[in-house]
Amino acid sequence: MKTVRLITCNDAMTAHILQGALENEGVESVLHNENFSSLYRCFVQNISGVDIFVMEEDYGRAVQILKDNQSWPEDLRYCPYCGSSDIKFVLKKNTRGRAISAAIICAYACVPPGNSY
Repeated sequence: MKTVRLITCNDAMTAHILQGALENEGVESVLHNENFSSLYRCFVQNISGVDIFVMEEDYGRAVQILKDNQSWPEDLRYCPYCGSSDIKFVLKKNTRGRAISAAIICAYACVPPGNSY
């Protein structure tokens, strides 16, 4: 019997709620990285998220249960405001300068001044 990752939650509370919803429908699940979510909360979700694992044969049923409970993340294919399918990531005008200056400062912070390598 093989387990597969069903979903990654941002915190342990959300993971326990989803695990309870799955158990109410008879789907066994296991939480992984539950303690790291509180220790490494400021890091990216791949490191600090709580994973919910289910049996491979229960995966389709578990996804359907989470969709029925409106707990499954929706794929954003269309703009919710205008309905356009042309969606792309761009920085706003007032944050573009901050992002560029932060990248430059990070590059200079790597090498202390006065040292030649």
